[in-house]
Amino acid sequence: MNINHSFSFSAILAQDDFKLCLLLNLIDPTIGGVLATGDKGTGKTTTVRALSELMGKDFPFVNLPIGATEDRVLGSVNIEALINQKKTVVDIGLLAKSNNGFLYIDEINLLNDYLMDVLLDASSSGGYHLEREGISKWLESRFCLVGTMNPEEGELRPQLKDRFGLSVKITTPQEIDTRKKIASRRLDFDTNPKGFNVNFQKENEKTKANITKARAFIVSVEIPEEVKQAAAKLTLESNVEGMRADILLLKTARAYAALLGEKEVSKVMLYKISPFVLDHRTDDFTPPSESDNDENQENNKEEENNKEQELQGNSSFQLPEEVRKGLKFSINEQNKKSELRFQLTEDLIKVPYLSIQDSKIDLLKTVKNYMITEKFKTFLNRVHQKSSLNVVFLIDTSASMAIDKQLGFAKGIIKKTMESYPSKRIKYAIVALENSSARIIQCFTNNKNALSNISKELRAGGKTNLANAFFKVFELLKSVNEKTVQLFIMTDGKINSGGEKPFEYAVKSYKTYLSKLKNTTVVDTESGFVKLGKAKLLADTLRTSYVPMAFNS
Repeated sequence: MNINHSFSFSAILAQDDFKLCLLLNLIDPTIGGVLATGDKGTGKTTTVRALSELMGKDFPFVNLPIGATEDRVLGSVNIEALINQKKTVVDIGLLAKSNNGFLYIDEINLLNDYLMDVLLDASSSGGYHLEREGISKWLESRFCLVGTMNPEEGELRPQLKDRFGLSVKITTPQEIDTRKKIASRRLDFDTNPKGFNVNFQKENEKTKANITKARAFIVSVEIPEEVKQAAAKLTLESNVEGMRADILLLKTARAYAALLGEKEVSKVMLYKISPFVLDHRTDDFTPPSESDNDENQENNKEEENNKEQELQGNSSFQLPEEVRKGLKFSINEQNKKSELRFQLTEDLIKVPYLSIQDSKIDLLKTVKNYMITEKFKTFLNRVHQKSSLNVVFLIDTSASMAIDKQLGFAKGIIKKTMESYPSKRIKYAIVALENSSARIIQCFTNNKNALSNISKELRAGGKTNLANAFFKVFELLKSVNEKTVQLFIMTDGKINSGGEKPFEYAVKSYKTYLSKLKNTTVVDTESGFVKLGKAKLLADTLRTSYVPMAFNS
């Protein structure tokens, strides 16, 4: 294997899902490509190029610019050869050049609709007819379509999203160690590319060998009836239209089994790849549990209930009934002309419609009315749009929260809140203070099991740097509409880290980064006979709602 001067595929960090989706498409090209959405500067292009070069010189990698002309994409007749040599020579386009390789489009959401339709048709049919100057020629074009985009720059049409076999969401790494390793590896590569790639040569060769082996092995992988049934159940419960998702679930799970060297697809494998197939096709998908052992789940649930009862049985710390049932929240209508209105019931968010400014003109109705009445009146179509509610729990896990099991109560409230509002359109995220700093420990998700497991791992310790936590919330909110956010700040208010005046610095940080939030609640976790009331002071200063835990002596 030649050592090239492109970044080694095996050296890329924090891109596990994206890398897996690319590998699965190499094993079974009929899966239909990958759509990667997310932050800029996270190595999406580097990852695709690295894998193409890992496969060898004969593996095409074509980067299609969003401003490419139709002739460049599809091909054209060579005018010089036609005039000088009296011969008809066809210059093939980028689609044909990508045959049996990767066709990569950055900012794919900005590509014009016509070219998008053409390349998607070519992707599904394995080629296209080039019609130029009386010439009709069929060109082979079987490629893995990889598109990357930042949703903030415009959405991709829903019908086009469905044409991508798989999708992944790529976010900027939040762990310090991961960021440090990524930066260090990049520096090492820029200093000595050849020497850097030698260190990952064996791992790259192993990956390539696994792909080659899986390609040959995939035809012998069996899919049991129970897996087919589980796939059908997933698509039905997720309200996915058509049968494409059902087929892709089985294709992708089979490719994953082949990559692992397994002769049979399991439910665990199906559940592993299901978010890649379903996330971009529906808003109703909830990632299933990888465990099928209902008995173990019941035992775990019973154990959690026993712990909760034991915690609440402590006579010194009784929570009021309304808090034990979970935090209540809603987003009220601030301005009927511009705001979304949320009416939250126990299992449903009702979003009537967007404002009149977001409506489109009903041209037919407007013209028809003018022809009849000879008076011009604009008629609008109401735009119905599904929306989600995004709930953020900011948890103070400083040392003071360890006193009298306050952190345990905070975890219990999170659990009860999620149980009280089980709608799949509600997504939750968790930010926690940690070692005088803060980190995002869970981005927005509606997977209650994942959130529950994360909350169990929270440990108290260190100082309270609320300013840093507010900045982390700000980073988290970049991916959502701020109008849909409800923030709960669970703290005793004893801020003792962050600048010379930690409290004032925290207030300044909130006003700098989170002032646009309309629905913030400070949940006071302070306990003891003598209360300092710092959480209440924080709520008053920030002008947010306030909920006391009301521990009783």
